[in-house]
Parts: sequence; C-alpha cells; structure tokens
Amino acid sequence: ELVGLTARGIRGEKLRYIVMKIKDDSPMIFNMNGIDITQTIFVTEGPIDSLFLPNAVAVGNSNLKYALNHLPKDKLVLIYDNEPRNKEIVREIGDAINADANVVIWPKSYEEKDINDMVIAGHDVQKIVECNTYSGLEAKLKFNTWKKI
Repeated sequence: ELVGLTARGIRGEKLRYIVMKIKDDSPMIFNMNGIDITQTIFVTEGPIDSLFLPNAVAVGNSNLKYALNHLPKDKLVLIYDNEPRNKEIVREIGDAINADANVVIWPKSYEEKDINDMVIAGHDVQKIVECNTYSGLEAKLKFNTWKKI
C-alpha cells in the first residue's frame, strides 16, 4: 500500500527533495515492509544509503529517532551521515544517545559524508557499521571525540 512518495533531484537542482505523504496515519519509512523485525535493523537517512545494508530502512531525513516510535528500539542501529560539523546532525545524534539508542559513530579516518560515498570509495560499510555501533556512556565518549562543534 502506497503511503507516500519521495523524489530526489540528481543533477544539481536547487530543490533536491520533494516529499508527498498520502496517508497521514501511516509511518513514512522506506522499506518498512521489507525487513525482519527479529533481526538488527539499520536505520539510515536516505533510501539509497539503506540499499547497501541488510535489513535496513530509511526515514528520509536526519530525524532517525522517528524509527524508535515505529520499530523495536532494541533492534535498531541509527546511522547518521558523517557530518561532525553539522549542528543539526550533532544535535540529533546527541538526542539519540540520550534516548539510549544504538548509534554509529564514524571513525575520524573516514571523510565521506554518507554510506553511498563510502561504498563508492571502496569501503566495507557493513564492517565499519558493525565495529562502530555504540550506546550509553561509550556512545557519549565516542560522540564527544567525533563532533567538531
């Protein structure tokens, strides 16, 4: 059942995204019906990024905590873009850590902004994600050394 539609400009258009929600009472999460909720669920910002990970969904923006309201919290790994200077991303990750969510904190050695760029650069994204998922105090420590604002 169609819940909504997202379109993305790919040729440098000023308007990069258009989102149209058709059913207001349904969560708009890309691939929500294609996952196994008994396994780890990877949550990304963009649908393209989610295609590079098994059992992944995308919320279509940086509010990955949205998935906490619609999927089993203990199974989720929130994967924000690698933007340590972006105030919105830094705030969102901090809020997710305070909500006791599992989050990926990218190693400083990776300069790529998102999963798609990391795949293009030849990185094993699945391994990076698995080795850099944190929660609680460990997440706060890693987060405080990652962010640059």
